[in-house]
Amino acid sequence: MNTPEFQRQTDQPLFPQVIYNRPVTRMAGGRMLIVGGHSGEFSLPTATHQFAVAAGIGEATAVLPDNLAKLLGGAPGVAFAASSTSGSLGREALGRILELSEETDAVAIGASLSNNSNTAMLTERLAQEVKRPLIVFDDALTSLRQNIALVTDNPQALVILTMAEVFKLCGALGIPINIRPHAGLINKLEIIRDLASASACAYAVYGTEIIIASGGQLTVTPINYRLSLTPALFYGTLSTFWIQNRTNPVAGLTTGAYLIAQAGADLGDTQRPSAANLAQALLQVLKSADSL
Repeated sequence: MNTPEFQRQTDQPLFPQVIYNRPVTRMAGGRMLIVGGHSGEFSLPTATHQFAVAAGIGEATAVLPDNLAKLLGGAPGVAFAASSTSGSLGREALGRILELSEETDAVAIGASLSNNSNTAMLTERLAQEVKRPLIVFDDALTSLRQNIALVTDNPQALVILTMAEVFKLCGALGIPINIRPHAGLINKLEIIRDLASASACAYAVYGTEIIIASGGQLTVTPINYRLSLTPALFYGTLSTFWIQNRTNPVAGLTTGAYLIAQAGADLGDTQRPSAANLAQALLQVLKSADSL
């Protein structure tokens, strides 16, 4: 088996021009719709919104089930769509979400979406009918498991996932997995390379490092493993840089990975990072990068 070729990013960005050429106006920063949440859990979509804003998105809107309107009505960056009887977004939310998607540059689906059949049908219809670039992660990967090719065959899609989710995705697509004991990072790259070769979408895999796979290219950015306790950091930041760099997704995603790594550079081995502190650290990293 051929050893995968990849670029490693450490304390200097592989693509500094992405940082130097970041949008300076809100309009140029892009617009993102975040679809997810249910009556019992909505912190993940709202945290994803928080990190997207910290990363420099021009406008982000979290679409939540309307049974949360009494609690969150009037909050900035929040919209509501029809909920199911179980408290998640229901099939009836499709029209509203498609309407909102017409005014965005990308639609992110999956944050605490839940896995009931009603929401699974909504997720599949969205993957079929949304006319904007699609970002898929978290519960959407489970909801779409019977028809995941709607995403993996879409060249205008980004999938953000963990290595455990990579294994499940390979199984759903019928891609053989060769696990070699003690092969470490190289074995991960082999598996991700094979998955990416069988797909048209881009991938961002996070854990002890962030691996970007798109267009036959692989990049690796080591990070503090405790950052993976805050998935919204990856969902919001990587989505933002993918939206803003659609002509060069590898450069955009790899730069997003660099900023995540820098935001967690001072995180110890025992600290559990809070979303608020990480968002502030991300803002500081971007501010420091702008002054270079």
